[in-house]
Amino acid sequence: MKLKPFIITFVLLWLASALTTVWFGNIGDAGSFGDSFGAINALFSGVALALAIYSMILQQRQNAEFEQKTLAAMAQHAETIDLIKTSLVQQANVARVTALTYLIEREEQRIENLREWGTESHKDENYYSKGIKASQGRIDNYQEQIRKVGTT
Repeated sequence: MKLKPFIITFVLLWLASALTTVWFGNIGDAGSFGDSFGAINALFSGVALALAIYSMILQQRQNAEFEQKTLAAMAQHAETIDLIKTSLVQQANVARVTALTYLIEREEQRIENLREWGTESHKDENYYSKGIKASQGRIDNYQEQIRKVGTT
């Protein structure tokens, strides 16, 4: 809606009323003349009220549209947060499996060292059998933890 024609019309009417006041020279006569335009005054008041109502309707539409866009953006952010959460859980699981794999390798190295020490010092590779069994138990525990990570 273009406001320029309305502004020009308003200014012209204002100038016409000022010229009419100067023309009559007497404010009382000008007041009587102005009273004769009561219908036009009511018309302008009605138009102003209609424009105010139209403005409120447009504002309500814009508010509803903004609310819909905001809710859509929030839903998209929630989806993004869920994806990030899933990614972090996966990264944590990978890190856990990597650490457990490293611990298994260390325990296997410990078993190998215990067997070598038993053979070298006591001529019996099972001399440190308690240590070997303990290391094998830890290996089994780590492997079970890896299986649990794989199922979650």
